[in-house]
Amino acid sequence: MTITDLNKPLIRWAGSKRKLVPVLKENFPPSFKRYVEPFCGSACLFFSSKIHNGILSDINEELINALDQIKNNSNIHSLITSLPSTKEEYYRLRGLRPNDLSKEERAVRFLYLNRYCFNGVYRTNKNGHFNVPRGNRTGAFPTKETFEKAQLRLRSIVLKSCDYRETLQDTNEGDFVYMDPPYTLHGKFTGEYGLNSFNSENINDFIDQLAKLNQRGVKFLFSYRYDEELQKRLQQNFNLISVPVKRHVSGFKKNWQESREILVKNYV
Repeated sequence: MTITDLNKPLIRWAGSKRKLVPVLKENFPPSFKRYVEPFCGSACLFFSSKIHNGILSDINEELINALDQIKNNSNIHSLITSLPSTKEEYYRLRGLRPNDLSKEERAVRFLYLNRYCFNGVYRTNKNGHFNVPRGNRTGAFPTKETFEKAQLRLRSIVLKSCDYRETLQDTNEGDFVYMDPPYTLHGKFTGEYGLNSFNSENINDFIDQLAKLNQRGVKFLFSYRYDEELQKRLQQNFNLISVPVKRHVSGFKKNWQESREILVKNYV
């Protein structure tokens, strides 16, 4: 099987940039040595490309463990699809604590809950316990072929569960970093991407990190929900464009709306 992209996403993720992927790919740098994504989530941009060398990282340990098991364990698909897709099974798995499970069991639990939860949301309470209800229209589970393609794509990829700053510290001149940090309300815990995830209070530090990447000769592409103040700060030093994007995080069509996203890069 040759290196290829995945036509359908393996993991559902609130705030996914799947519909923005064509625009993001158009804004890739002409060349780079290694791809790095420190807020990988569903990694839809990576999986939709033919990149085969890089780092995928996220602070969500369950997500990274699941990707690692997909990469190294060919039994994952059969284990998940052998489980009944029922309300009772969903809440049974949701009630389990990851620390009580093996890495394989944790991955099965995560991928099952991710497929059948409401709107692909990963949300936890303040104790870090996943608390998203079961959804009604989640679609079929990805095929075995999709898992095999993902396994092949991940073969030469380094997977890390850590804070984004740790990943950025590992970058070198010639690397290309794509960053899509979560957008959260100022000063409010939502649990939308898990406990201790990136929030608006991290923005100042994040901008400092962009400057450090630029100084080291690391190319970056950064996407974020449009914010006038943020745009004014970033357009002074970097190239910036604004693009429309439809947001579906609420899960209810009546609340879906088109908003703007800013793309920031330090190259032409």
